[in-house]
Amino acid sequence: MATPPHEAFTWHHLPPFFQDADSSSIRSKRRYFGQLRLNLLILFLAAAFGVITLRAGGRGIDWAGFAAALAFIASILLRLYIVEQRDERRWYECRAAAESCKTLAWRYAVCGEPFPESMPADAARRLFVARLREISLGLDIVDVSAGLDINEAMERCRAGGLGERIAAYRDNRLTEQVEWYARMARLRDRQSRLWRRAALVGEMTGVVAGVLKAYNVFSIDLLGVVSAGVAGITAWSQAQRLETEATAYSLTAREIRHILSLTDEGADAATWAAFVDQAEAAISREHTMWASGRTGRVGLSE
Repeated sequence: MATPPHEAFTWHHLPPFFQDADSSSIRSKRRYFGQLRLNLLILFLAAAFGVITLRAGGRGIDWAGFAAALAFIASILLRLYIVEQRDERRWYECRAAAESCKTLAWRYAVCGEPFPESMPADAARRLFVARLREISLGLDIVDVSAGLDINEAMERCRAGGLGERIAAYRDNRLTEQVEWYARMARLRDRQSRLWRRAALVGEMTGVVAGVLKAYNVFSIDLLGVVSAGVAGITAWSQAQRLETEATAYSLTAREIRHILSLTDEGADAATWAAFVDQAEAAISREHTMWASGRTGRVGLSE
């Protein structure tokens, strides 16, 4: 009975450290944007309370003003909590670490620089673990997934023929990345247009509220509430950097597609190692720029 072929190396076979960093990044991002969303909602409520009057019996304390003050206090406390939790920094640090681990694993698995086919197996493993240790230093990750830093799938891919490694890298790394970046570019563009429309609707509502106020149709001043809503939508959109990411993802997809078109299936081992090095540098550039834009420093190791 013939032995079934081994499954090709994909991102599902990446080291446990990638899973840990990736999970931590996703959780931190969700927490950060959840906190930001709550803060914007509290500020909107403060603006809403500021335009109404709530008095018991028609005299005494304006409870709406008191509620607005409490909302601002809650906003201050939440901002202090956000700073203390450091979820935003943990998010992009873990994201950069996960991508660093991914590019390192692919370089090792397909014999790209700095792990060429000519390097002794023991030396390649030691260098990989040393590079992975550098990435993980000082990183705040609680998870510790089961498994080895260098797993069977990585070793099997590295030990395979050059043609198999080229096919695996072309199909499961380059093609997958082109599709992912193209898909995310479209998604970010749709989201950006959606929020721009929401802001436009808010501004048009402000025009109507201004006219109604001019003719004394309502005794309640809606302009402050509408302004707070539009400001919140704008702040939310800017925090997510949707337009910037849409452009960056689109450029990265095109650049990787160019690299994919230059894949030489007849390359020798040395030429292939250099090609992988150039390809991974191009893929990593977007993550490096992203991390640098968030932290002011380069956050991706290769």
